[in-house]
Formats: sequence, structure tokens, C-alpha cells
Amino acid sequence: MRLKLFLLTLFFCITHIAQAQTYTIRGKIVDAETGKPIAFAHVGVPEYGYGTATSETGTFILKIPARYARTSTLSVSFLGYENFKKSAYEIREYITIKLKPSPTNLVEILVLDERAVEDIIRKAVKAIPKNYPTHPTTVLGFYRESRTDKNGDYIYIAEGVLNIYKKSYRSKGEGQVSLVQGRQVVLIDPEEFSSYSGFSSGHQAGHRFDFVKNREDFIDEDYFEAYKYWLKGVTTYNDRPVYMIGFDQNENDPDGRMKGTMYIDTLSYAFLRAEFEILPDGLRKFNDYPLYAGSWRGNRYVVNYKKLEDKWFFSDALREGDYRDGGVYTNEILITEINPKRSKSLPYNERLSRGSQFLKLTGEYDEDFWKDYNTSPLSVKLEESLQQQQNNQKAEEVFDSTFFAALQAQRDSAMRARMIETADSQMLGELGELGEISTSPTEVARQVKRFRLRFQPSIAAGTHLFEGSPSQIGITYLDENSEAIVSFTDELDPNAYEILTAFDMNIFLNKNLFIRWGSQRDFYTNIYREKALGIGAQVNLSRRRPFLVRATAQHSNLKYAQRLGQATTTYGEFEAAKKTFKSETINLYYGSRTHNLKVGAELSIELNPGLQLFARGNYYIPFATREDIYLWERDRFFRKKVSIPVSDNQVLVTRDGQPFSGSLVEDNSMFFAIGVVIR
Repeated sequence: MRLKLFLLTLFFCITHIAQAQTYTIRGKIVDAETGKPIAFAHVGVPEYGYGTATSETGTFILKIPARYARTSTLSVSFLGYENFKKSAYEIREYITIKLKPSPTNLVEILVLDERAVEDIIRKAVKAIPKNYPTHPTTVLGFYRESRTDKNGDYIYIAEGVLNIYKKSYRSKGEGQVSLVQGRQVVLIDPEEFSSYSGFSSGHQAGHRFDFVKNREDFIDEDYFEAYKYWLKGVTTYNDRPVYMIGFDQNENDPDGRMKGTMYIDTLSYAFLRAEFEILPDGLRKFNDYPLYAGSWRGNRYVVNYKKLEDKWFFSDALREGDYRDGGVYTNEILITEINPKRSKSLPYNERLSRGSQFLKLTGEYDEDFWKDYNTSPLSVKLEESLQQQQNNQKAEEVFDSTFFAALQAQRDSAMRARMIETADSQMLGELGELGEISTSPTEVARQVKRFRLRFQPSIAAGTHLFEGSPSQIGITYLDENSEAIVSFTDELDPNAYEILTAFDMNIFLNKNLFIRWGSQRDFYTNIYREKALGIGAQVNLSRRRPFLVRATAQHSNLKYAQRLGQATTTYGEFEAAKKTFKSETINLYYGSRTHNLKVGAELSIELNPGLQLFARGNYYIPFATREDIYLWERDRFFRKKVSIPVSDNQVLVTRDGQPFSGSLVEDNSMFFAIGVVIR
């Protein structure tokens, strides 16, 4: 009894502690004068870097660690309104916060010419190192992407909590992103959804949409001539005056690709916000990374920053892209936690590559999935779509459990009856197995994992090592009457190596097993052509940056011939291998065609998620060989080249004065290469 009481007490203590890990504040933000909800206001505790934003209806849910509740100050801020502050611990119930509009006479609205407005932007750009982090930082962000069809109905949403490593605002390099956890919900039929593809690098929104760090062209002095600027007015943020500067394309200058409004603090000259869209001329630019480019009818962006301690940080962004054939693709990023201290880069094996599709990284949707993480609020229509989808799922579960189950059983029985009449015993055995398969289309769509091949090309430069001894080689090509057509004799020192280029394509059947097709060629002097096909396997030796060992076994078809020299003939036109030669100058080659077992090993280290550096070694074991001579016509625009077996009666080969039909190099040989794998 005591043991049961102890365990029960322990359970309640653990439950209480777990529940107390997070302090949650719920409320609504409205205009103090009109009572209308204020959407997208910043809500948070700036001293600890936690925050969220209000929904379209002005509501918010803020989660902060319970240990900070007593010492935190809830802060609410929005452009044009006075800042609101209150002790977080005093808020125990749902709170409605009424923001007061800032007095319009805080700062006199000045009439400035365009040059003066440009000077404000110049000062703001110059002040970036003072106003924004000059060392790398890490933030926690909530990312959402969604897509609608041409009727405005949602197709899917995918959401995730991201670790975001931001580089210094002095650096031009892009940061890193890793996925903490993510979920998706598909709002159309799964079979129809399979025809849609996700977008790559959407999860990089925290880097892509940071117009201050990327120095987008509307704040770049080099583009000032392409834009016109004007002062639209002055508003407030956090009880400080803020310039509102409008910009637009200057007299149809194609370099001015955007229009919008930027907000700059009048005292510190920090960029607080920008609202901009890509103009029709700008949409024609297909390579516009980090912004979206391609076949869009419109692209609109809203980007915000917030202050923590004495620096401004990227806060949130919303991007909406209109398809030319209808529908909208939306990206939302909300920074929910900021660590202003100097940070280390993210673990290598956790980073998401730029080319990854976020949609493929997420799993099924669960409304209770986010637990203690702050998230971005859903739009009204998206929330309605999710509710409708959940209602449909509930209805489907009830309907399937009654009518569909009975109907499917009848269909299965009828199918079995027809098959029994016509099937043999083997088919009956197979039917017994089929009877155990779930017939629910939804379950099949969820459980069937499609087989997908993964392709991995590589390119390398290397050397093939040979062993041979110097000798005198003579080659004579005879006509049908044994009269010499082409004759050549010279000292030959076999090449010790050949410099080659190699191209391979790995086709992965699973994570570690692949099929390899490869090709190798020499650069110029000799004849070297190889094609190889086989299998391989790899293993990763590292838990951090991937360090891979690969082993391969291939069938290699290698054609290798050394150039002996150039011969002249006075025979006139002659035929060789059914081709007519007209030139008086002929290049001669001697070599082998071999079929080999090509075994290899290589070490590969990943430089970044899209590139690997490798060192490779191969050993050739020939099992079938044929010796050939090659005649290659010179002094012609279209030069004929033929190979003729040494065993042909019209070919006479000597080595050191004796008849010869063997290889100039040793049978077994080795190849070494260094190259890159492109993922």
C-alpha cells in the first residue's frame, strides 16, 4: 500500500513538474479607439528573446519557460501604436490588450528632396554593423509553407520548428538550417497530391528574405539611379519615430525591379521593416536567388526586424507568390527565440541542404504536435480548411467503420467466388495472402512507400599505371597480294601511365547499395576508351561530417592503344576494314581490347551537403584480350580510323625482329583518381 501511495505521489509530482515547464499567455490585441483586432503585432518578452505574432483576428498564444515567468515583461509593439508592457506573471487569465495609436505630431513631417531621402538610406546601410549582429547567432524559428489552387482552396500546408544559424551581417555567406520537428497536412486526395512537387530551399526563408543582410538592390547605392525614393511620412515603433520611405522603378529602368516601402528608425537609422513586390520586368529574371524567380505572376514580401538588447534581429517574413495559371504559394517564417550570444555552426549531419524540398522532410499533421514551441498563427481561411479536413476525417472514420467495411467485404467475397471458379491451386494460395491485405485506400496511400532511385554523378581526373619494357616494334599492313601498303618500325618505350578523365553515375537502390556505370577517356596522344558497369556498396564511418568508404566490382570493357608513330605510303588509295583510305600519311597504333574484372575502393568526405571529395583506386584483372592495330588517316577533314585484329592475315607485327601478337604492357594494372561527387 505504501509503495502504491509513493508511486502515485511520484506520478503527480512528475506530472506537475512537466506541466509547469512552460508558462502560457493567451490574449487578443485590439485598437484602443476602434476596437478592431490588430494582426501581426509583435508579442514577446524581449529580455529573453521569446516572441510570437498575432493572428488576423488579433489573438495570440505565447509560451515562455516557467523559470522566466516572474522576471519577464510582456511587450506588445506595432507600427503606429504605443508600446504596451506588463509583468508576464501578473497575467493569469485571457487578456485583451488595447493598443493606443501614437500621436501623429510626435515628429514633424518634413518635405525632403530625393537626394536627402537617399542619404537616409545611405546612413542606414552604413549603420548596419552598429545596429545588427557582427558575430554569428542562433535563433529558433517557426516556418510554414502552403499552396492553393486556382480557386483559392488549400492543397497542403507544411510546418516546422527550425534551428537557424545566422552569420554576421558583415558576412555575405548564407547561414545554416536544421529541422527540430515538422508536420504537414494534405487537403486534397493523396493520389492527386502526388502530381504536385514541393519547392526547394523554402526552409531557408530566414536567410533568403533578410533584405538587410542580403543588401537587396533597393538599399544598394549601386542601384539608386534605377529607383526613385520619397518620404511618405513618419510613424512610430516602440515609442520611437520611424521614417516611411517609398521606392519605385525610375522611368522604366529595368534594373529597378521592385517597389514598396521601407521603415527606418530616425535615431539609430536601423531598418525595421520593408514591404515590397517584384515588378513585371523583374519577374522575368529567372535567376534571382535569394528571392524567388521564375514563372510567377506576382511576388510580394513583408519583412520585419525586432530589437534585443542593443541589436536588431530578423524577426519574421511573409512571402506570397502568384502562379501564372492561378493559385498562391506562401512562405512564412517567424523567429520565436533568439540567442544573441556568439554561436557555433550547426552540426554538419543535421543541416538541411539548400536544394531540399521542405515538404518531403515533414510528416503527418497533429494539432497537438507543437507542445511548448511558439508557432505562427494560421490565417482564417487556412484554419477553416484544417477544421474542414479534420471534420472530413472524423466522418470518414465513422462511415468506413460501418458501410464501407460491409461493402468491401461483399466485394471481396464476390471476387473470391469468381477466382475460385477459374483459378488453379497456386492462385488460391496467392488469394489467401491477398485476403490479409488492408483494402482501405487511405491506409494503402499512407503505408505504401514508393520505390525511388537516387542518382549520384561524379567526375574525376586520374592516372592509369602500366608496366612494360622498351623494344623495337614493326607494323606492316599488306594488301591481298601480300604487298606492303603501310610499313613502320621504331623503338618504343611503353607509357608508364595515362592521364585520364573519369565520369561515373551511381544509381542507389537503397541507402548504401548502388549500381555504377562509368566511362574513362584519355586526353589526346593515345587511344584510351573504357566503359564499365557493376555494383557497389558504401558505409559511413563518421557520426558527424559523412566520411564514406565505398567498394565496387565492375565489368570493364577497355580499349587501349599506344601511338607508334606516323608512316607515309605511296601505294595510293587502299581499303582497310571496308573503309577507303586516300591520305598518304597514316598514324599507327598498337594495343589491346580487354574485358576486365575491375575492383575498386574509395574514400569520400562530404565538403557540403551537395558536394563530396573522393580518392579512388581500381585494380584491373583481365579475363579476355584481343590485340589490334589502328590506322588513322591524316591530312583530311573527315579522317577515317579503323582497328584491325593482329590475327588478320593482312597484318604483320614484329617485336625486336620476331613475330609478335602479345600485349605491350603487363596484364594487371592499377588506376588512381581524385574527383568530386555532385549530389
